[in-house]
Amino acid sequence: MKKQSNYLQNAKFRIENKKWLNYSSQIALRIIAAMEESEHMTQKALAESIGVSPQYINKVLNGQENLSLQTIAKLSDALNIELISFPKFLFDEPINNVLKNKSSKSQLMKMEK
Repeated sequence: MKKQSNYLQNAKFRIENKKWLNYSSQIALRIIAAMEESEHMTQKALAESIGVSPQYINKVLNGQENLSLQTIAKLSDALNIELISFPKFLFDEPINNVLKNKSSKSQLMKMEK
């Protein structure tokens, strides 16, 4: 009896999870690049440094793992690189400055009316 292919099931999974799979692949590429820069960093050494199995690191490096922020932080620390970055945002400023600017703007708007 011929074994049924999982092609359609896998394709559906990739379509439904396209966004995080793309993020995971981008992180995997950064990890691979950092490991290539280091003479002593192997998959086994990386796994030991963050407390996971080498098999888990293999899944990460293949872009097949939905990584938690905690795992990304551990990987970043172990490799001494930033794996993700965030664009500038309103709340990058100290909150007091933001509140001050907002209240000034709202007061100006009230005065214009």
